[in-house]
Amino acid sequence: MTTLHQPLTEPELLAALRTLNRSGLRGGGRAPHKPLLLLWLVDRFAASGNSETRYEEVAEPVGRLIAQYTAAVSTPDDERAALPFRLLEAELWAATDAFSQPLPEQASHRRLLDLGARGRLRPAVEELLGDRRVLDRVRTLLLAEAIGSDTGSDSDPGTGSTLEQSVRDALPPAEPRYRQETRRVRDSRFARAVLPLYGNACAVCGFSGRIGPAPVGVEAAHVHAHADGGPDVVQNGIALCALHHALFDQGVLGLTEHLTIMVSPHFTHTGDHRGPAVTALAGLPVRLPADPGHRLAPQYVAWHTEHVFRH
Repeated sequence: MTTLHQPLTEPELLAALRTLNRSGLRGGGRAPHKPLLLLWLVDRFAASGNSETRYEEVAEPVGRLIAQYTAAVSTPDDERAALPFRLLEAELWAATDAFSQPLPEQASHRRLLDLGARGRLRPAVEELLGDRRVLDRVRTLLLAEAIGSDTGSDSDPGTGSTLEQSVRDALPPAEPRYRQETRRVRDSRFARAVLPLYGNACAVCGFSGRIGPAPVGVEAAHVHAHADGGPDVVQNGIALCALHHALFDQGVLGLTEHLTIMVSPHFTHTGDHRGPAVTALAGLPVRLPADPGHRLAPQYVAWHTEHVFRH
């Protein structure tokens, strides 16, 4: 068995995920509790770069996923997430109380809350998940494991995509890793190249603030995130005001292949006029540089649509 500091290869990780120990359910079938917890943790890691979580954060959303994607649940409602949290294989996961002590073997939902239980995927697992290719393979495998253990993967072709969206909806809000990196290491030469092509104005709303000759509140955004390999070329850049830049980085806004604006169906708003103004953007074209050679390249738009936009 892999220990805390032992390296882990991709084949070993995939083999461990295929051989998770899962108890039988009443009436047949195998429990998807562990794959569903792992899907939640993997997507959390993809969004924030950190899989560490407290049990109190996991209990409700993961318990809800288990109830939704298990055909016959004999586990009491409030115990569904407790079982995989404390029983997930040690080669993948380390769970302790608030003082880094091992959890009792039979700790209940209430006991885990009282102990301040917390857990994190092993460093070797997180290291592998840092490779986008490995992360995608892991997610595909876990989706198949979760679906195959309840409804049957060939009985409903749409179940996989529905489960993917359910997992994403169950995640807490988190800053994407690439947005943190882009904000921290912004290249001023990239901004100086991109902003004039858009007239120093937001490509979405046209905002063009200035203090003297210098633009303010308008930023050069990478479409394919810099920290995820996106290059500092003008075909990967778009001028956005601070609001629309934040919404673009969070996946609220996206672009179609024809460079019209998409608004996530999961976006909600309360309060002032800015919320309805965001939803009204759907279907509108973005402003583009006059020179076609400086416009957004399709491969960067496709990357943002696949990896960032919240479908």
